Amino acid sequence: ANEVMAGREKEVFDMAREITRRGTAEGAHFHAGAHATFIVDLACAIAFNTQERMLLIVPNNGAIHNFDADAMVEIPCLVGHNGPEPLTVGDIPHFQKGLMSQQVAVEKLVVDAWEQRSYQKLWQAITLSKTVPSASVAKAILDDLIAANKDYWPELH
Repeated sequence: ANEVMAGREKEVFDMAREITRRGTAEGAHFHAGAHATFIVDLACAIAFNTQERMLLIVPNNGAIHNFDADAMVEIPCLVGHNGPEPLTVGDIPHFQKGLMSQQVAVEKLVVDAWEQRSYQKLWQAITLSKTVPSASVAKAILDDLIAANKDYWPELH
């Protein structure tokens, strides 16, 4: 948050103040960035019912036939007045399904850990992460995270 406030937020607010001071945006040197451009494109697609094709994260709801219906997936959608309308993807190969299932399991375990204040479920989530090489490393990471964030995290049992 501090990086965003010291960087992007400061840049945007400084430019907005300068435009207001000058009374015009002409000659302003402002770069919107990829995310800002995407958000504008998304808003325009909804407002003007363009049915633009975009990659969005939406509930699967059967778009990927052989994947959890309640999982959030990033898939092509048509966007218009009704918001995103996911396109059917069909079945996905076993390798991609395995990677996706592992990531969904990590995310669901993190949510379960928060709701249940469960040390074990958070340890399991970190263990399943593709960036962590072993369960013992996951435990060390979790213990370090708990120590570093003790003022912000709930007590885990």
